[in-house]
Amino acid sequence: MRSPVTLAGAELDNYLSRGWFRMRQNIFTTSFLQFDNCFYSVIWLRVALQQEQGDKKKTRLHKINAAFRTEIKQADVTPAHEELYQAYRKTISFEVSSSLQELLLGTESYNRYDTYEINVYDGEVLIAAGFFDLGNSSAAGISSIYHPDYRKHSLGKYLIHLKLEFCRQQHLKYFYPGYLVPGYKAFDYKTEIERDRLEYLHLPSRQWLPYRQFSTDLHPLDTMIAMLQHAKNFFQNQNILCSLLYYKFFDANLDPGFYGNELLDFPVFLYCYPLTGSFDYHLIVFDVRDGNYHLLQCSAVINLDYHAGVDDIFSSGLLRVDKDLAAVAKIEELKPVLVHYL
Repeated sequence: MRSPVTLAGAELDNYLSRGWFRMRQNIFTTSFLQFDNCFYSVIWLRVALQQEQGDKKKTRLHKINAAFRTEIKQADVTPAHEELYQAYRKTISFEVSSSLQELLLGTESYNRYDTYEINVYDGEVLIAAGFFDLGNSSAAGISSIYHPDYRKHSLGKYLIHLKLEFCRQQHLKYFYPGYLVPGYKAFDYKTEIERDRLEYLHLPSRQWLPYRQFSTDLHPLDTMIAMLQHAKNFFQNQNILCSLLYYKFFDANLDPGFYGNELLDFPVFLYCYPLTGSFDYHLIVFDVRDGNYHLLQCSAVINLDYHAGVDDIFSSGLLRVDKDLAAVAKIEELKPVLVHYL
């Protein structure tokens, strides 16, 4: 999480190219999310804005929305936008900001980003609006809202195509629609955005690859779980007690109040039981970025009287990484180091 005072267009381009994204006035990145104690991988997406080819879906969207008037201008949230946002908010299943102003600006009174809006009107009535940030060579789609009475017009998808058209007119190279969450259908619509030009950020290589090459075995979380399950089986055969646990507060670093505390940001780990009386947590994580197991020494920054109600979720404390004790490619290499600390 970063909280820039200002953010030039070239800086935004750089952040976006590394899988960062705007959240209110901050900018962040993550590879994981959780909804209702379920954990998911995050796959960052972008559209390469080369010369446009014929698109039957786009033609259909323009046809069914031809009677509506559109405008594009610098963003300025009005009471009409807020009224529309509240109508839209009632229709979605996941938690969102209480107001459009709060979603875009948080508690700030000014916008650090060069934000534009696309408004769609039926006569004089605002029925849809989309917001996006411009950099020097790229843009990021922040939010799209529409009135539920116009659901059959696919206005969310229509707004995305209008954003892409505008970005091409500005000769931008990339459009970033945010992330995909495999297994969570609310984000699946993004996989249909100009699919032939859609790319995803491959976490181990940090390279943008064609989305058509993406497969389910590339989910970071699934890879972590598989590798840690292998480690658990190995250590149990060595009579070393350990548990595979999800970590409820892996995303605490996204709270600006915790920035700089080196909090643990892995959503799943192997907890190795310590000697009686130890206040340290010795955890094994698998980092898909370097392909290594890491033995971490952690401590609780805050002890919480909180229980997730699920046995395999660690939720009793906010953990800080004090030391990275070892990094190995094969779990067998970690045994002598682990035994030393336990």
